[in-house]
Amino acid sequence: MASASTENLETDETGQYLPATQRPDGTWRKPRRVRPGYVPQEEVPLYESKGKQWVSSKPRLPPGVYEDPAPAKVHVEESKQQLSKASKKNEKRRQKRKEKQDEGESAQVQNGDVEQLRKGVQEVSVSGGAESAPAVQDPQKRIKNLKKKIRQIEELEAKIASGEVAQPSKEQLEKISRKDAFEEELSTLEDGS
Repeated sequence: MASASTENLETDETGQYLPATQRPDGTWRKPRRVRPGYVPQEEVPLYESKGKQWVSSKPRLPPGVYEDPAPAKVHVEESKQQLSKASKKNEKRRQKRKEKQDEGESAQVQNGDVEQLRKGVQEVSVSGGAESAPAVQDPQKRIKNLKKKIRQIEELEAKIASGEVAQPSKEQLEKISRKDAFEEELSTLEDGS
């Protein structure tokens, strides 16, 4: 219904009624008879529970604290100006250290450290998971680990031969290709112990 308010009520010898109104689509609403004391829906206040009323009546801040946001901003600016000598000195040190780092980084790039980094990256080799085991590892643990890997490779070969694994994945083929290296390492470890 279009905005119905007590202003729009018309009085007749039969009583009060809301006049006919036009809908947005162009059709007309019939006039509606209303009883005395009618309050349109838009003018009815929203219901507030007792809990909501209690919360809204409660002060938002603790006793003795008042809302005054403007002086707080001024206080922050004043606190920066009222730094102690030591804190000012520390601030200057931090700024100088930062400037030196920035200058040092730019100088290193200009002096050809890029070439040294490139050489360092070339020297570092990326190795597979099996070879990345630390050299200090206990020989007995390494032997046990190698036997397990060889056993897994043999099981995988058996599955491929039986047709259980029709198309082995790239990782599986890589694992099978490392079998000889594992067996050699196992024989050297068993001979050494």
